[in-house]
Amino acid sequence: MIDGGLDYNKTLETNKIVFKGQTYQKVISFIFIVIMVSWAFGVSYYIFKNLTKNNPSLIVYFIALFLSIIIFTLIGFEVRTLLTRDRLKEIEINIGISEAKAKLLEAAKNINWELYSNLDHYLVLRTENEFFSDCQNITLIFFPNNRIYFHSINFPNDYIRLSWFNTNYEKLLNEYQRIEKV
Repeated sequence: MIDGGLDYNKTLETNKIVFKGQTYQKVISFIFIVIMVSWAFGVSYYIFKNLTKNNPSLIVYFIALFLSIIIFTLIGFEVRTLLTRDRLKEIEINIGISEAKAKLLEAAKNINWELYSNLDHYLVLRTENEFFSDCQNITLIFFPNNRIYFHSINFPNDYIRLSWFNTNYEKLLNEYQRIEKV
């Protein structure tokens, strides 16, 4: 599954999750971003042009500008999500990597996550099933240079719906911190 497709070196180099053969998904994301931004410009121009064509008052200018700002803000949030969703998040640890790895495995077991793969450089954990039958929520934990990085995705198609990245991160971190204190 992920073992053969994950480009570990490139992932650590870019601090983003990178799969082999991911070019198609990146091109689709870029096309989607271009379409969304073009649509935002078109709709904003149309709204502004139609509202301000017959000697409008100051309030009409304000409404046209306000609607355009709302459209660009919403599009901006979506573009930011598309551009930043592959980033790795660091987990702060106060103990050695081997101890932390054991405690992370224990934490994952306590929150009912299934260990899929335990490699020297990273762990692959199956978390909750998603609504789509062909998607599985996967959590990846990397161990480079005495640091720990986290990422959670829907696999194999991360583009159907965003994974529960923050939810999974908080669950694992809370359980890990509880175990670390013991």
